[in-house]
Amino acid sequence: MGFLQSLVRREPLTPATSPAASRALARTERSLSFALDIDPGTLYGVQSADQANIFPNHPRISRREALSVPSVKRGRDLIAVLGSLPLRLLDADNQVTPCTLLCQPEDGIPSVITWTRVVEDLIFGEAAGLAVTAFGWDGRPATVVHLDQDSISVPTHTQSYRTVTGSGTATRYAPDPLLIRIDSPTPPLLVHGARAIRALGRLEAAALNAADGVPPQDFFTPADEGVDPFPNDGDLDEDGEEINEVGEFLADWMRMRQIRATGYVPHNLKYNVNGFNPKDLQLVEAREMAITEIARLMGIDGDELGVSTTSRTYANMQDRRRQFLDFTLGPYMRAIEGRLSMDDVTPPGYTVRFDTSQFAAADDKTAAETDEILIRAKVQTVEEVRARRGLATSAAQPSKEIDA
Repeated sequence: MGFLQSLVRREPLTPATSPAASRALARTERSLSFALDIDPGTLYGVQSADQANIFPNHPRISRREALSVPSVKRGRDLIAVLGSLPLRLLDADNQVTPCTLLCQPEDGIPSVITWTRVVEDLIFGEAAGLAVTAFGWDGRPATVVHLDQDSISVPTHTQSYRTVTGSGTATRYAPDPLLIRIDSPTPPLLVHGARAIRALGRLEAAALNAADGVPPQDFFTPADEGVDPFPNDGDLDEDGEEINEVGEFLADWMRMRQIRATGYVPHNLKYNVNGFNPKDLQLVEAREMAITEIARLMGIDGDELGVSTTSRTYANMQDRRRQFLDFTLGPYMRAIEGRLSMDDVTPPGYTVRFDTSQFAAADDKTAAETDEILIRAKVQTVEEVRARRGLATSAAQPSKEIDA
């Protein structure tokens, strides 16, 4: 169970000449001092390193386990905000065209839920899948159903060539007309970020255990150095099997320690605890480093996950949002836009784009000055500016005349 009995010899012992003397000698050696080294997984209440499969042969982590780490959950929520941005179908003149698939992809489910799930699949896995449930008048998808990510297979697109005549043949995958597969532009976080996520989870579990009073390391020593607390350990019982009093005691102690907050120590043993100071108990530096690694993996600024940085230059909120839009959300945006703009989803000549105008909008004063410049330069009309701002047109405005 991850326990290791450490026997410490205080002075050299002379070799024994008989089996009885050898057992007595071994019993004396064990009675001098013994300690208990607890596996970190057992101590912190999580899986051990071997059980967690964090090595390259088994690197994947479950999505549920990853989202149980607050920093990963926060990073997911920041990137998944892309699913709340409106998707527009634009024609060749860059005019918005109504599209049922973009506005209401699933029956009875808001579009923000569907597209947020798609973005989450692109973050954690290799691809997101939408199964077509109905086609429109033009023979293209009208409604879909979001698929579980584990049910989607992503081909490797490996190629093989013949060298006899110099020509080659490549393996091709026939497209599925009932599947819209959106491949992720980034490596799956559940695979390449598994070790960092598990490390942060263990550090947070250790801090929580410290708050509950669980010691970082404890061990037993004899209460009286001249008395062996386990005199029969190592002897043979009536059936000729070796007696393991130390192992049985430690097993009972471990079992009771897991179900009770306080344990009982026999009078012939002394309980020792190697404690940490309050700063070490919180593992501040290690946790901040682990959170920074999560931020790097997800392409998010460490400040967004609660890690303060002192080398930041001045930037207003609009600049930070534009940077986040370009470098963090950009790859996912292009993957979704590019797939939905293909001919099997949208008619030729039409493209799908995210509407990021509100997300990257400037403050009211700057926006008003920009509108004034655009109107004065005749780039946009007053009606176009009002429509972009969601205001009624001038013709729909109520009359301001007051009857006498």
